[in-house]
Amino acid sequence: MRGGLGGRRHVLVVAPHCGSMVRLERLEEAANGLYEVLTDPSLGACEPGLPDGRSALVAGDGLTSSAVRGTVDEAIGYAARHHAALVLAFLGHGFTPGRTSTLHLMCEDSTEDLRHDSVNVRDLLAVAVDHPGIDGVLGLVDTCHAGGAPPPAEDLAGGARNGRTRLGLLMASSLGQSAVDLVFSRHLTELLRAGRPGAGSTLGVSEVRDALRTVVIGQNVTGFDYDGDGSARETLWIARNARVREGLLGGLGGRLAAEELTEALAAVDPRIPVPDATPDLGAALRCRAELLSHPPAAARERALRGVDGLLVAVRTVQFVRGWIGSELTTARIRHALHTMLAAEGRLPADHPHLTDIAVIDELTFNHPATDPDGRRAVARFVALLGQACGKDLKDPELRSWAERIEAPVEVNDAIEHAARRTEGQRLGLVVSLHSSLIGDWPEVLDGWLLLDGAMIHHEQFSSETADRKGAENAVEDAVLWAEEHARLLDLPLKRLDLAVPSGLLLAWRPEEAGVAMLLGVRYEVRLHWSNRLTPDAVLRSIEPVVAERWQSISQHQAGTPVDWLAYEDLADPHLLRGHLRSGRYTRGIGLTQHPGADARLMEMLLAYTPVLLWPHAPDGFPRERHGCLDRSWWAMPGALAHAYRDRWRGVSGADLADLRAVWDDEDWLRFCRFFRTVTPPTRTRDEGTP
Repeated sequence: MRGGLGGRRHVLVVAPHCGSMVRLERLEEAANGLYEVLTDPSLGACEPGLPDGRSALVAGDGLTSSAVRGTVDEAIGYAARHHAALVLAFLGHGFTPGRTSTLHLMCEDSTEDLRHDSVNVRDLLAVAVDHPGIDGVLGLVDTCHAGGAPPPAEDLAGGARNGRTRLGLLMASSLGQSAVDLVFSRHLTELLRAGRPGAGSTLGVSEVRDALRTVVIGQNVTGFDYDGDGSARETLWIARNARVREGLLGGLGGRLAAEELTEALAAVDPRIPVPDATPDLGAALRCRAELLSHPPAAARERALRGVDGLLVAVRTVQFVRGWIGSELTTARIRHALHTMLAAEGRLPADHPHLTDIAVIDELTFNHPATDPDGRRAVARFVALLGQACGKDLKDPELRSWAERIEAPVEVNDAIEHAARRTEGQRLGLVVSLHSSLIGDWPEVLDGWLLLDGAMIHHEQFSSETADRKGAENAVEDAVLWAEEHARLLDLPLKRLDLAVPSGLLLAWRPEEAGVAMLLGVRYEVRLHWSNRLTPDAVLRSIEPVVAERWQSISQHQAGTPVDWLAYEDLADPHLLRGHLRSGRYTRGIGLTQHPGADARLMEMLLAYTPVLLWPHAPDGFPRERHGCLDRSWWAMPGALAHAYRDRWRGVSGADLADLRAVWDDEDWLRFCRFFRTVTPPTRTRDEGTP
């Protein structure tokens, strides 16, 4: 049905430091805040404007003028291919050469008044707005002399599109003014998060300009609006108005329901009032009866579908709140929604403020064409949510709700789907290489078969040669052993956890082992640090810290809870150890470059964090690529396994596949404690022989 407000929207935020000017200390902070609000699905509703899942936040040091121009050109082409509106934000130092009025953005290699090594913002905007396929351009400019950004009238009125262009600009200062301390961007971010009372459902250039003029002192916040496209579906807007939240219908109704019913009912008869969404549903039922009094027509059928959707949504919210009660949390709502969307091949947005009303509204009124009324998606979500909250899916209350929303088949299918998913998670195999005393390839590998987290079988597997080939053969022996038990239990084996010494973590990709088929194709392979099984006194002393950090990581609400360390952060081992000991890095740790063969560095870092990420690609994993983790973090480390498979199958856009990860979550930390309290006796090669 509805896809929310408007069509597709892309964003690119460019914020380079200039080597020849005073450093803007708050540049990254301002750029990050603006990018976050513009990519928030409930506010800016933009997708990253660069292909292959890359972050469209291009900020910081080392950005040359040619690199910035190339990135903007890439974003323009990408938006055109998807017929998207394009939001371009430019933050940093700016100048107008001599007595001209054309704004230039300064980059790493720029010098004031020299045009060659700077970025002509006016030209880039003109190219973007005139590019066929782009559904309008919105520019946000926070530089000195920002008023020099608008292209000349002849560029907008002519060109390849013969003037059928749209451009909106919001600028931090007029042509002859300075812009101070990124105050424009920071206040803009605050305004978009808070919303504007008395405004409509979206905030355009004029509304935001007027609001910013009351708080940005000493700068003349300037707006520019050109609309030459009479066929455009809607006006250009910067963000949805946060003051117009879910509950537009009152009670248990969401924003999409309100929008759909407002439009659909007006098409039938403008005098029909939009029903509220109070729990008794009296107004919705009266509205339905009134619609049935009108003659059959396409408009009437659309309105009836809208009212029926409202009935489904309100009854579902009522049921979920009564059935799940105090176990209903944001984290569980997010887990259920993301699990469902990922299984359907839809990439979920990372939204930190999910509510039951918002999710059910979205599933009911924004569903694939293969789901004619949204009931299938709603049923799957509720079943997965109940499962995440520990509810019995055979509960008669669930069947009663299915009847109330007229979806007994969809709910039965959803229950079966959730049950199959649970069965696939019950059985797991742990294989450890911890027996090597020097952290090299061991002669014996240990294997444990776990059922519902409890160990049910243990076995040791000999490595005929103490090298990589011998270890991989022993792992395959362990897999065959585990599969035999899985057949007896009539349960699928889907997950393989490998505990590996520090040095081998850097050189070995066990998911690529396997004679007939890669292990990573058959199983979700997870890497752990084997030292946690047999810790020394120092490692034992900081175990509680690692456990606390895992709790903090697992409860993170949005984005990627990782502290990224570059080469310079690792260059001095004594300084790094001091930072680790003083608690400087409280989250997961990510490395932007491969650590080479430095097993000591790996051991130092892993002692203090349960999650360590590092790249295995030659060009590392620089800051501009980190955005691919933001929307996949909820599914880590399983998302890595999927990314590796995509890479092997030749699927493009798998940036995540360039990363490796040690993932010592709560389950692994618990297993390590269990291992140390109940260590199976070591068998000899002669044990059991006559």
